[in-house]
Amino acid sequence: MKKRYLRAVLLFLGIAGIVAYSLYPSEKEEECLEGEASPYGDAQVEGTSFKCFLPDEGANCGMAFYFDDYENWNRMDSLVLNLQSSENFKELIVQILTFDPDNWGAKKPALKELHLNSETKRYSIAMQHFYTPDYWFEQQRARNTHNVKRFSSIMGLELYSGWKNPISKPLELKIQSICVEGLTSAPFVFLVIYIAILIIIAISVRIK
Repeated sequence: MKKRYLRAVLLFLGIAGIVAYSLYPSEKEEECLEGEASPYGDAQVEGTSFKCFLPDEGANCGMAFYFDDYENWNRMDSLVLNLQSSENFKELIVQILTFDPDNWGAKKPALKELHLNSETKRYSIAMQHFYTPDYWFEQQRARNTHNVKRFSSIMGLELYSGWKNPISKPLELKIQSICVEGLTSAPFVFLVIYIAILIIIAISVRIK
């Protein structure tokens, strides 16, 4: 009788834990880029902004952030950019550089095109929308594993002009913030530990 009562209590506690987890508000985890940017191509970089002209269709310009240590963005869901661009700036390429152990440690790009507005705007890119272009696999003579992306070893982030920008017109971009965001996994971890403890207690009671 006591064992049956205890099992009922454990079942109730398990259900209560799952309900509490489902009602618990999601908490966002955020990491923002800091530090100085480096020029990319023929660009004049001042702080977190750059200016440039494109002399021909094959040219590009922008800025880059290179990390001293690899960043792990595997648990992040999106890259969020608050940007202000000039009227002529139509397209921006956002490129994440990753360390690729499968191809002799080469820098593997994962990029996404952004269509810009001249006003200040918040852009959010889901990490799953970044892709590695086919030409990179051809240049590296690497096998395209269906665009498998790894964000556990981030080497840097590059922002540069896309292919839809006008030639010989001033391009300017000001960055207010660049952050990666994701949902924290702490509540789920606590739930797993809580359920595991209840299961262990239930098993020990059954053995006795």
